[in-house]
Amino acid sequence: MKWIDNLIYTLLSACLLAGCEDSGSKELERMQGYWVHVRGHPAFTLSETGGRYTVTRKANVRGRILETAYPVTERNGCLFIETGFRIQFTYDKKTDRITLMPGGEYKRVTNPENKR
Repeated sequence: MKWIDNLIYTLLSACLLAGCEDSGSKELERMQGYWVHVRGHPAFTLSETGGRYTVTRKANVRGRILETAYPVTERNGCLFIETGFRIQFTYDKKTDRITLMPGGEYKRVTNPENKR
């Protein structure tokens, strides 16, 4: 049974790496905007400042709004959010969704007044 688990993990890794090939700075241009999680996890904004892309997350901690910005890097064609850990993310043009690995799926908010 362990070999089946190893096979599944190997296939999953191959699929993730295959998704990296189309990522890049042009993808980042299309991904700019406000993104909310499809199941209620914290939202984030992907933006560009001075040629560098960042992900900014706001969190309400004990009544105070804390804003944290993380740089976005590209390595070997894959995009990562550098949070101290590397969080890989991909963009699906057809559905206009971002998937964080780990972290789940996010959808774009087109009307900022309706952030949910």
